[in-house]
Amino acid sequence: MGDQLFEEWQVYEKLLIHDYMDHRAFFARLQAEVQGRFQRSPTILDLGCGDLTPILPMLPQAPVQRYVGIDESDVALAIAAGRLDELSQSSRLIRGDLVAVLDDISGPFDLVLASFSLHHLADPADKLLTLKHVRRLLTEDGFFAMIDVVCAEAEPRERYLERWIANAESRYVELQPAEKAVLFDHVRARDFPLSLNSWRTLGMEAGLPRVEVLLEDREGLNRLVTFAP
Repeated sequence: MGDQLFEEWQVYEKLLIHDYMDHRAFFARLQAEVQGRFQRSPTILDLGCGDLTPILPMLPQAPVQRYVGIDESDVALAIAAGRLDELSQSSRLIRGDLVAVLDDISGPFDLVLASFSLHHLADPADKLLTLKHVRRLLTEDGFFAMIDVVCAEAEPRERYLERWIANAESRYVELQPAEKAVLFDHVRARDFPLSLNSWRTLGMEAGLPRVEVLLEDREGLNRLVTFAP
């Protein structure tokens, strides 16, 4: 993502190892949703795949017919490539900006996933463009799953970021002060959450009007939301 958090990766890796952002619960719920929807081996496009830590247990369990992951972090993709080498599924990793790369992606995919990635798109128009690409790439019965920060209705960005940082300050106890500084600098510069109703509006405009919240964390900061035609 062009900042220290993702270029060095160690800080984000700690968030994953200690499950501070509830990746395990979100991906367990997502896995149950995939298995409930499809009687076939699904194809997955992962927007912001990172090093695959959250989704890795799901890949052999689904099982997945084809997996494509996109990310901007060279460090994370190098780790992801080594992990995919150990699996037998057809897979591909792509380095690049999400909005730009999606122009060249061909589907269809049963599941398009964006885990803590779309909030980095500051302009709502880029979020909408991404959803339009997702709609183009989905199978007839496919769906889009977004695991991401979601602010309250009419909550200013600054207030949401204050809540997020206060929660992290108290709960992310394994992070050193310098690591928290890297994380919080990233959040202040790169996090642009939307409310659920704003996402519903974008989904409607993109041709994904069926929006459902499958899971919310206990702090009311992050949610697993599905979109479907």
